Amino acid sequence: MLCLLQGCQSTGKDGKPLTGTQINQQRTATLQMATTGLDALIKQNPKIQKEIDDAPGYAVFSAKNYNIVLLVVARGEGVLYDKRRKEPVFMEAMKTGEGVGVGYQNQYQIIIFKTTSAIDQFLLTSIGGQQGGIDVDANFSAGPGGTVRSFNPNITIYTVGISGYDLQANYGGTLYYVDEQLNDAATLNSLPKKQ
Repeated sequence: MLCLLQGCQSTGKDGKPLTGTQINQQRTATLQMATTGLDALIKQNPKIQKEIDDAPGYAVFSAKNYNIVLLVVARGEGVLYDKRRKEPVFMEAMKTGEGVGVGYQNQYQIIIFKTTSAIDQFLLTSIGGQQGGIDVDANFSAGPGGTVRSFNPNITIYTVGISGYDLQANYGGTLYYVDEQLNDAATLNSLPKKQ
């Protein structure tokens, strides 16, 4: 898992750390993705706008979902908006799981936090020095859209299919972790720390 995480760090096509220009371009692209994903969800279900307005924070991720018979793998990038912060927190995600299914799908995943402590918990978990949050979820979907049922009662997760077809019934865990290159030092230093 740690090797997979290291491979997911923001790097250029040549595997080297991003330049300042590349970091700005990736930040802009990630923020645009988040706007597009959130707009797509609200267009599907306008009532979710009130849920977002009332929430202390939310996150939007894009994900490429691969479902190969009994193995589920997904990877993506995203941004967390904590209403207590001026700046968003750029993140990445990696999911592994198992279950019956087949397919490939690009999708948006929108996570709505019901409490500020849920946001802090999401950011607190650390693996190999990486700040991040773990959520174990059960996913039942067919076709371009689906519902994710999280075992964490303080978050709600929605998915919006972009392309592809994924027929699945699976469960697994998703590791969300802070992107250390895309976030500035002030943001990284402001993250919650273990007591």
